This record gives sequence, structure tokens and C-alpha cells, in this order.
Amino acid sequence: MPPPNPQRRDHLADAAITVLAEQGSRGLTHRAVDTAAAVPAGTTSRYFRTRDALLNGVIERITRRLGERVDAYTVRPISPADLEEALVAVLTTMLADDRHDPLALFELHLESTRNPRLRHTLTDALHGRSDLIIRQCRAAGIDISQDDAMLLEMSVLGILFTALTTGVPESPSRLIRTAVRTLLDHHQRHTKITAG
Repeated sequence: MPPPNPQRRDHLADAAITVLAEQGSRGLTHRAVDTAAAVPAGTTSRYFRTRDALLNGVIERITRRLGERVDAYTVRPISPADLEEALVAVLTTMLADDRHDPLALFELHLESTRNPRLRHTLTDALHGRSDLIIRQCRAAGIDISQDDAMLLEMSVLGILFTALTTGVPESPSRLIRTAVRTLLDHHQRHTKITAG
């Protein structure tokens, strides 16, 4: 039997994201992923032996895709004046072209209330995304705290969750911009008070 290949693994993880977004956590089975990926029965279980492994594969794939989308913003130094636009761009990458990634992510968050190992993996991913925010701010010469970055990340998750589950607001970009501006305004006021 040939060794598993990374392209096939990614293809299966993408299919699992689609299943999770469209059918929910209960619909995520190895067989459902085989069907969605249009591969022979048993292929998914060869790459992801257990359901936990499949869930972790989904988290890894979503996190990597988000990371790929924001890399251009997190590595280049920018001026403080351009930071708002950069952060809005970073945070709205969660919207992407389709809704599967954020919907799958929210399904995973709900699943993690019953799965401590999944909760640990999601917590690591959350910290990873907040670290991206911190690195982007530092690239602009602004040193925000881990708590501020986490608050911004959780605010955006809440905005997206509400938009995707209720349709309000229709376009979450404006509220994401407001959350970014609030963080930057808070940091400016704190810096002035400390300097004064």
C-alpha cells in the first residue's frame, strides 16, 4: 500500500470542512467525508483513523488556510496609520469567499464542550490567531497585550457567529472595523495616560 500523500490529506480535510459546515457535527463521519471527497470508501479512515483525528485534521486545515491568508499582512512592517486597515483585512479573512470555514469552526467550538482534547486544540488555535494580531501590531510599532488581542479575536468570532446564524448584520465588515478601531483607540488613550 502506498504511503499517504499530503495533497490527498488536504483534499479530505477540505471535504470534512464542507460536511461539518453543511451537516453539522453529527453529520461528520468518515463515510460522509468519503462521499463529499468523491473517493473510495475507507479512504478517510486511512488518513484519519479516529473521529478525533478527523476533527483535529479539520482544525489544522482551517488554521493553516487562515494563516496562509493573513501571512502577507503579518510579516510586513507598516505605519501605525495603516494598522487599522491591515487588522481589518486580517480579521475579515475569516469570511473568505465561502462560509464553510467559519461555520465549521463554530461547529467545532460547540463540539469542544463535550470533548476536552478538541477544546485544547481549539484553544491553541485561538492563541495562534491572537498572536497574529499581536505580530501585526508590533510590525506597526504598537505593542498591544495578549488580553487585548484575545478580546479582539473573540469579538470578531462573536460578530461572525451572529452574522452567520441570524443574518444580522448582513455585512459584518463594518462591525469588525468598529472592534479594531475600539482596540486602537483604547491603546492610544492608555499610551497617552502612561506618557502623561
